[in-house]
Amino acid sequence: MSTSMRLVKLSFLAPVHFGDGRLSGSAYAIAADTLFSALFIESLRLGADESLLQAARSSDCLLSDAFPYIGDRYYLPRPMLPPHPDAQNAAPSDRNAATAVKAMKQLDTIPSDAFDAYRAGTLDAPQELSRFNPGTDGVQTKVNLTKPEAKPYHVGGFTFADNAGLYFLVQGEYDLTPLLKSLQYSGLGGERSSGYGRFEYKVLDPVPASVLPRSTSADGAHMLLASAAPTDSELSDDLLAGARYRLRRRGGFVQSTAHAPTLQKKRDFYTFAAGSVFQQRFAGDVFDVNATPGAHPVYRYARAMWLEV
Repeated sequence: MSTSMRLVKLSFLAPVHFGDGRLSGSAYAIAADTLFSALFIESLRLGADESLLQAARSSDCLLSDAFPYIGDRYYLPRPMLPPHPDAQNAAPSDRNAATAVKAMKQLDTIPSDAFDAYRAGTLDAPQELSRFNPGTDGVQTKVNLTKPEAKPYHVGGFTFADNAGLYFLVQGEYDLTPLLKSLQYSGLGGERSSGYGRFEYKVLDPVPASVLPRSTSADGAHMLLASAAPTDSELSDDLLAGARYRLRRRGGFVQSTAHAPTLQKKRDFYTFAAGSVFQQRFAGDVFDVNATPGAHPVYRYARAMWLEV
């Protein structure tokens, strides 16, 4: 990892509404492209959009997904690695083993201080699952008063516990401070006009050693810390050989009044999810996902950030 790595820690002052496919629901974490989009909107207001875009494309501002922290424990995506040989020896009829396998499948993230145990096949998955409690889901009922026959609708939100929130990693020399100062008042996610997503932030430089575990792997595998996509020239059979990954479809609507007279959809785009493991690295890019002829570019951040596992 670069010596220019920093950690940005977010403490939320209000519930958040992060898209999970339902208006009445909310995720508790966000991908790097959503984070970049929020920062880019702030950069447009501050006249810094070209410098941010250039920094992202030149590797001077690489972002990870935003992951949860609870107290002094920082969570990372669970690596998509094959089961440890010792774990495969457990008898299928063993109830404890079955419980452990079920709990492991529910762990999207694991604390960085448990990475060695995970790689060794000794992680107590049921215990880690019971300890993971970053906050609570909630639903608010609202009514659109601008419509004469408006019906109530439900908006989901996630409220972080007092000692929990999100963090993301930044690699490169680009200074995000002005954008973060503006974004903390605008908020992250949806329903920001209702006060959702406001936060305070702290930058930790350098990143605490406990956050990024050191690799003990002999085969040189690399795990994505950001949802990312290779360019056409990077995508090859060699890249996919031995890889273990999950694809995520990224869509949505263009949030720009200058784009078109009516609301337009972005071009569907697929990324490899954070936690995907490859033997060969790729860089990715910031892609144009505009699907409306003649309209201005619409950017989808899909740069890779890696951790050796």
